[in-house]
Amino acid sequence: MQLLIYTPQVTPRIKYIFNFMFREVLRCDIELTSVTNQFEAYQGPKFSYAERPIGKELFFKASGFLSKNNIEKPSIKISAFGGEKVPFAVEDSTLPFDVFAASFYFVSRYEEYLPYTPDEHLRFPPKASLQFELGLLRTPVVDQWAIILKNLLASKLENLHFGTRKFEFIPTIDIDRAYHFKSSGIVKNTARLLKALAKGDTERLKNIITTGLGKRKDPFDTYQFLQQIHQRYHLKPIFFFLLSHQGDKNHDVNIHPNDELLQDLIVATAKQGKVGIHPSYASNSNVLKLKEEKMVLDSLLKKTTDLSRQHYLKLHLPKTYLQLIKVGINHDYTMGYASEVGFRAGTCTPFFWYDLQLEKQSHLKVYPFAVMDATLHKYLKLSPKQATLLIEELVNSVKMVDGSFYSLWHNESLSETGHWKGWKQVYEHMLAAASQ
Repeated sequence: MQLLIYTPQVTPRIKYIFNFMFREVLRCDIELTSVTNQFEAYQGPKFSYAERPIGKELFFKASGFLSKNNIEKPSIKISAFGGEKVPFAVEDSTLPFDVFAASFYFVSRYEEYLPYTPDEHLRFPPKASLQFELGLLRTPVVDQWAIILKNLLASKLENLHFGTRKFEFIPTIDIDRAYHFKSSGIVKNTARLLKALAKGDTERLKNIITTGLGKRKDPFDTYQFLQQIHQRYHLKPIFFFLLSHQGDKNHDVNIHPNDELLQDLIVATAKQGKVGIHPSYASNSNVLKLKEEKMVLDSLLKKTTDLSRQHYLKLHLPKTYLQLIKVGINHDYTMGYASEVGFRAGTCTPFFWYDLQLEKQSHLKVYPFAVMDATLHKYLKLSPKQATLLIEELVNSVKMVDGSFYSLWHNESLSETGHWKGWKQVYEHMLAAASQ
């Protein structure tokens, strides 16, 4: 039977988070009502979410956060729950905290609309997040809370049914530089050659010469390996290509979009999996540039592209999402941190972005990733073995809630050259662990 939920006022925030937790995560059919008589007369499974109960029904106390329609720093009380610290503590309730307010706060990325000190790329730093403060960042805590809610309701209410979902793994690959030496031109490769000579970097010197002579594949040309290993595990990858022309000279160091080898690679890759745009560093503050880059990819693929992930994970709310919507992007995969692994929005379930300024759900769907290669190696300074163990923990945390595990890798980190030696096996192990 349908679950009926009473709340004095069905606000946009309440409608959004209840639909997400019950329909998307728990696959449970619900109806929200603010009519007391309808709630009292209903003979099926029901509970109330308010400041005080109507009668003796199952009752979850509302903290008041979801009744607001402005953006201001809330006063958040912390309580203990199941060995964890949780926000929006309440009293005289079935749960010791407002699980719906806490979930909305995380999924909406409410804190990213408040003042904060950004990192060097003007990004919201993970250590400024409430999840990090409470030790909840590395678990899909909203999905876990939803399952706790499910078990609680199932034990208290009769004739309540929940659907099922299955764990899924979607590997995603960012192509910042399609090739290391190929398509770079004589001038750039000569400069690299001289620099390698000056440093006595024999490995790099050998790579430049042998690649230039056509005696070996370019180190970043890992596409055949990716195709084979994805086919082996029956995976459907997503590739994001950086196609910036005259972008930021320090961060958009990609091959020119008009390069024939790059264009052939993109067309070939689109036959193996989905392809999206990797908006450049420079485009984050220039919507016209974003539009131009998307048009290049649309022209190559001869269809409209509506998938994206920001280069350097430059996500500024709400500006970035509004720009993506403006150019026709409907699916974004940027939701994650560069310097920490885990679940930036508290969930491993794709969700529609909630526009806090307009107080309504948008049609832009957000796909949160859990781990990036550069995070493990560059920021956390892990060895390949340590990285493998941490990935296993993240995979298992998503499997426990039957969620979706998205990984972010780069073609160059599979090159087995320079500081990426030993990291190809990390990717292989991740695919094996996630496919079991």
